[in-house]
Amino acid sequence: MHAAGLSSALFVAGIAASFLGSIVGLGGGFLVIPILRLFFHLPPTLTAGTSLFLVTANVASASISFWRQGRIDKRLAFTMGLLAIPGSVLGAVALQHFTTKGFDIAYGVILALFGVDLLRRGTGRHESGGLARLPWAKSREFHDRLTNATYVYSESTPIAAAAGVTTGFISSFFGIGGGILIVPLLLRGFLMPPHVVSATSQLIILLSSPFGLLAHGLAGDIDWLYALPLAAGGVLGAQFGADTARRLSSPALVRTLAVVLLLSAASLVAQHLI
Repeated sequence: MHAAGLSSALFVAGIAASFLGSIVGLGGGFLVIPILRLFFHLPPTLTAGTSLFLVTANVASASISFWRQGRIDKRLAFTMGLLAIPGSVLGAVALQHFTTKGFDIAYGVILALFGVDLLRRGTGRHESGGLARLPWAKSREFHDRLTNATYVYSESTPIAAAAGVTTGFISSFFGIGGGILIVPLLLRGFLMPPHVVSATSQLIILLSSPFGLLAHGLAGDIDWLYALPLAAGGVLGAQFGADTARRLSSPALVRTLAVVLLLSAASLVAQHLI
């Protein structure tokens, strides 16, 4: 594929991945990773670094929109985001010592687990709001300026702190931003409303991803030919996604995303078994 065609394809991929990622509270990298591995055959280190560049641009754009909407739980976001910084540096370093097969299988497992979680969400059985029975959980009130509604849910600072460090590691290791861990925790563990989860997770990722990106950059793990058009599309897609998330909650869309994730997971693992 010539350079112009490659850039156009990556730009469109960035728009699609970031649009869908913003709707479900992820950074867009969760779809870009399979694309870069399965279709462009980038090695894991370049895949993670290049994807994380898209994720950082994506969440920066989406966070601006969500901040203006007033739907971010800022206290929780800063707690988890700042504690994710050390993990994000360690993740970039650890990836240098991992095999291609191990990377694909590990990421395939993560995709499959999140795909199953999305299918559960798509059934509509999830009940947000209220107090979860978590260790050290305290009641947390959050006022949504957009709807003038007040939500009550749980907040466990020790669990949030541990999840922050783990999120940072996963973020840099796979180049996905960490939303794949944050979203299920906040949605099912803390029982936060889905739209607050989407907004809060974006800021958490934004606070830690630049440090992982710096570590990848210093190691030469960013392919700029791929990263720049992906990020350009990501900024555009994130704005559309944040606006759509404000107005739309579609079980059909969530189920479709789940199927895409499960197929991607199967493809990543299958290429090492055939």
